[in-house]
Amino acid sequence: MTAATLKDAYRIVRQDYGEDAVILGTRTVNQRQELGLGHERRIEVTVQLPGDETTNPAPAAARPRATRSLAARGATARPDASGEILAEVARIEELVAAIAADHARLTRHVRPHCDNRVAETLMENGASPEAVETLLTRFVSETGLDPHDRPAAVTWLADSVQASNCTWDDFYGCHAFLGDAGSGRTDLVLTAAGLLQQRGRRTLVLSLMPPHGGDVRRLQGEAATGGFDAAVIRKAGQLAELEDHLAGYDVVLVDMPALGSAEMDESGPVHAWLARNATFHRHLLVPLDRDPRDMAGLRAAARTWNCDWIVLSRTDMTTRPAKMLDVLASVPVPVSLVGARPRSGGDGLEIAQSETLLDAMLAASVTAGPVADGSDTFEAGVPAVGAALEVAW
Repeated sequence: MTAATLKDAYRIVRQDYGEDAVILGTRTVNQRQELGLGHERRIEVTVQLPGDETTNPAPAAARPRATRSLAARGATARPDASGEILAEVARIEELVAAIAADHARLTRHVRPHCDNRVAETLMENGASPEAVETLLTRFVSETGLDPHDRPAAVTWLADSVQASNCTWDDFYGCHAFLGDAGSGRTDLVLTAAGLLQQRGRRTLVLSLMPPHGGDVRRLQGEAATGGFDAAVIRKAGQLAELEDHLAGYDVVLVDMPALGSAEMDESGPVHAWLARNATFHRHLLVPLDRDPRDMAGLRAAARTWNCDWIVLSRTDMTTRPAKMLDVLASVPVPVSLVGARPRSGGDGLEIAQSETLLDAMLAASVTAGPVADGSDTFEAGVPAVGAALEVAW
């Protein structure tokens, strides 16, 4: 088990295993933040399980690592386990698809939770009725409240929209960016590299197998201007040589090949390399100038590449920002970055914040002066979800 400090770790051990618990060893580990774009240092304590008769445990070097999973242990004894797991995953996916189809059929003409101002605003701004109905059904189920209760609904929505909610100071570690051709992936990576280098982070950009020489020349120019290091990986065989060099950087940004290209085959060496590097954050770019109904492949890509973040790119190229609700329903992982005009001096690239995303979906702009219903006065340009609702409605 792990804790923030050794004192906390011992306290949890005594609480969970009693005062007579046998501690086999301790070590410091770096874990990825649950909702953040970096890592945090933790203390890991290995405890002897109750009933274990071992009185003289082996030295630490001879023991299996404490982080070894049960699945890894079982893989040796049951070589067919992976096939069974894949079959079970396929069965669950078919079941979920069948349930979703039934739900869509039954609710196509009956959407009891779409007759309120929250739902109407979301749909007017681009969210599909199906996504809104599903979301507000969750709200009613989890809170027992009526969706006509606007403040309660908006408060719940702000908590439900998951984002990194951190700052650029919390952005470090290794990050791989995946996306279709034309998703703005390279623009975003180069912009982020410049911003991080300006903040004193030693930054490396890796361009994996760029399709033509123009990309290489652009990378060289941006690196010279922005002051960050850059490297081009032309062959899959070079990937293994990288890992020894990454530790010298505060931030590593990987511009992956375009999804659907031959290099991104899920049985190929690029996929195997990224799978080995479990500490990498994996960001899937979702361009908002596309229709969510045409993004079915992104959900499969998120699963295939084990993406733990999505990046909303091209947000300034849509007039229907609430369609990001459909995106979040299709790829249910937190939003890390939001990119709009990412090449305009970095001003269009921001760390994602839950309240800002919700404000965009509700198209709520706060203006100075009293509102029509006599509620409080708010300063212009101050993003405040609850206040914005009074102005918009």
